[in-house]
Formats: sequence, C-alpha cells, structure tokens
Amino acid sequence: MNTETKLDQINRWMMLAANFGVLLGILFLVFELRQNTIASRAEAASNYQDTFSEIELFIARDAEFAALLEAGRNGDDLSSVDHFRLTVFYGNVLRTWQNAHFQYGAGTLNKDLWLSIRSRFATILAEDRGLLEHWSNHPSEFTPAFNALVAHLVEADSAG
Repeated sequence: MNTETKLDQINRWMMLAANFGVLLGILFLVFELRQNTIASRAEAASNYQDTFSEIELFIARDAEFAALLEAGRNGDDLSSVDHFRLTVFYGNVLRTWQNAHFQYGAGTLNKDLWLSIRSRFATILAEDRGLLEHWSNHPSEFTPAFNALVAHLVEADSAG
C-alpha cells in the first residue's frame, strides 16, 4: 500500500469517527431538549397552581374581602373604593388565566391540565358577574387570543 492510499484510509476512518461523534452529539441534544421540555411543563403547572393557591388563600383568610368578592360576583352596587379593589383583583385573576392560556399555546402547559383549568375558568366566568364585567370593560388589557377564548366560553355558557 502506498502512502497516499494509507492517508486516504486514515482520512475515511477519521471522517467516520467525526460523523459518529456528530450523531452522538445530536442524540444528546435531543435528550437534553426533551428533559428541558419536561422541566418547563412541570414549572408552568407549578406556577399556575402556586398563583391560584395564593389567590384562594387570600380570599379564604380575609373575610372582609371574601364578602366584597361575593358582592362583586352578584353584581351588587359597590363603593368606588370597593369597585377599585375588585378591579385590581379581577385584572390580576384574568392575567393569571391569560398566562395559563399562553403557556398552553406555547406548549409548556400540559393539555389535560389546560382542559381542567379551562373548565374551571368557564365555571367562574358563568358565576361571577363582576369578573365578566371587568373583562367586558377592559378587553384591551388582554391579548386577542385570550379575548377570543373568553368570548367563546361566554357564548358557550349562554347557548348551553
């Protein structure tokens, strides 16, 4: 075998080894991306749960605010201060649901979890006149996609 043939053979083996290394690198990246996706989904679910737990605990611990929220849910007349308090609260709650909707659309929130969140959201929209009124009066605070979801849920409730 001449030197040129030996160099050609060595070059081919080196190319094969390099290609094998690239393949292993790609497989490793796929594995890492999958792990990252799982972690992102778990974090999105946890953030949603933590946020709503805080909201629910706040309501449960503050009897005065719970009474105010009940008045808002029933569409009762409120003082300007109480109306402002509920406006801030409703805005926060709707942005939290909007974030869950965004996370679902981005693929970081599990479909089964999203369906349960959406079902709960539809129930609360149907029960809470104040929340629905806030959304109706402030649609520019929310994304078009979220506004379409709320409109769909409201329409489905009034049809059903």
